[in-house]
Amino acid sequence: MCLDLGQASMRHETCARCGFLYAKGDPADEKAHVRYHANFVNGLSSGGVGGMTLKPADGQKVVWESENSDVRCVALDVASKASKGAMARIARGIERELCMPENWICENATGALKAFVCVVKKGNRVVGALFAEKVSEAYRTLPGAKLSSNATDGTVVAHGNKPERALCGVRAIWTHASARRRGYARAMLNSMRAHLVVGYVVDAKECAFTQPTEAGTALALSYCEDETFLVY
Repeated sequence: MCLDLGQASMRHETCARCGFLYAKGDPADEKAHVRYHANFVNGLSSGGVGGMTLKPADGQKVVWESENSDVRCVALDVASKASKGAMARIARGIERELCMPENWICENATGALKAFVCVVKKGNRVVGALFAEKVSEAYRTLPGAKLSSNATDGTVVAHGNKPERALCGVRAIWTHASARRRGYARAMLNSMRAHLVVGYVVDAKECAFTQPTEAGTALALSYCEDETFLVY
């Protein structure tokens, strides 16, 4: 282990290709980056976790494209046999990336799932995915609530006890480290609001999130443009 005391030779960098954050100048970190990078590059061709792919197929609906049209967001419905297998595969990859229990996304959902997946057109690489379900109520976080951890429930954010109306439940949302801060998470959330409930565009304040990570909490607060948001 090396301590970062501001040495000129040691600085944290994020690899632009694989998204791995490491301490440049730390031999152990640099070796870890080499291993991860190799797995990521291999995954691009094999469809592994580091390089999940989604080829165009029946049952997919394009709901958003980036300004230069190099990335598209497609909607998948678990009710479609053509999409069910792809959704399960992507969900397993996200569970590994986010250290979630296996099969938590799909098997423990309370309603029919839809997925909104950002895919790079060249190579069909998945760079983001959101899994959503319809809900009827959720609970509002407390203003300024901090994340806390316990042995039973893991990381939780404090919330009130009074249920409020909610329509969209964000079961999981993930963006690859190399594709963050490009608007993909917001594009997936916007697509969910427009397409999850037929004939109705859900307000951002009617969207609820499962207990989020610290980064997820920041995303929810920013997206809802409020000091609180809904959890379920």
